[in-house]
Amino acid sequence: MVPRKSEEHILLVDDLALVRRTIPSRLAPMGRKVSSVVNVPEAWEWLEKHVPELILLDVVLPGKDGLAFCKELKADPRFQRIPVVMLTDVAGNIFDRCLEAGADDYLPKRCNDAYLRIRIHLHLQLAGLRKTTGRAPGLVGPSTILLATHSSLLQAQLPSQLSGEGHSVRLADRLDEVPALLTGKEQLLILDMSVDPGGIHEFLSGLRMNPEFASIPVSLLCDKDDVEHLTGLEFMLDDVLIKPLTAQVNRHRVRLLLEMGHLLQEA
Repeated sequence: MVPRKSEEHILLVDDLALVRRTIPSRLAPMGRKVSSVVNVPEAWEWLEKHVPELILLDVVLPGKDGLAFCKELKADPRFQRIPVVMLTDVAGNIFDRCLEAGADDYLPKRCNDAYLRIRIHLHLQLAGLRKTTGRAPGLVGPSTILLATHSSLLQAQLPSQLSGEGHSVRLADRLDEVPALLTGKEQLLILDMSVDPGGIHEFLSGLRMNPEFASIPVSLLCDKDDVEHLTGLEFMLDDVLIKPLTAQVNRHRVRLLLEMGHLLQEA
C-alpha cells in the first residue's frame, strides 16, 4: 500500500445526528475539517480514502461498538498512531474500558467547548511531535514538575501519586512565586486556578511571551464552576483537569503532558 499523507482532518464516528451536527461547529475555531460517519463500516470506507489527524469515536454505535473498533484501529499498522479520543456519555468505568481498548483519551460529550478543543489540540500536537521526532508513543523517564496550589490536599496527593513514577514535584503556594521557581528544565507546570483566578490570564500571557518558558506544557486545575472561563485561556493551555481529581486520570494526563514536554525539548 502506498503511504498516504495525514490530512488536517478529524473523523467523527457517531450515530447521533445532533452530535454530528454540533461537533464541527464546536471545533471550528481549530481550523480543522470534520467529517462524520454513523457506524464502523462507514468509518472503514472513509479511512480507505483518507488519513485523519485524529478520530473522535463514540462508544455506543449500531452494530460493532466503538471499543471494538478502537482495538481494530490500534492493531492496524496504517492507523495505530492516529490518536483516538472516545467521546461518550456512558457512565461507570468507561475511562478504564477506553484505555484498555487502546484509546488515547476519553471525553464526555456534554463538556465545555473550550475544554473539548484544549483536549483535542493536545493530542494533535502530541501526534505531530511524535512524527517530527520519530518517537513512538510511550512513557518518559523521571521528570521535573512544578505545581502551584494553596490546597494542602493537592500538595500532598499529586506529589505522592507522581513520585511513584519517579517524577520530582516542586511546590508553590502562590501564583506570584512561580516565575522565581521556574528553571527552564521543567517538563510540566500544573496551575490550580484557585491560587489566583483573576491573575491566571495575565500570568499565562507573560509565560507564553517568554522564549525561555513558552514551550513548557501547562495543565490547569479548576472547579466545575470555573470551566466557563476557559474560553479566554484555551490557546495558552495544554490541558485542563476538573476537580475532584482521581489518581488514575491524573497519572494518565500527566504522562501525556510529560511526553509532550520531553518531545518539545527535543524538537
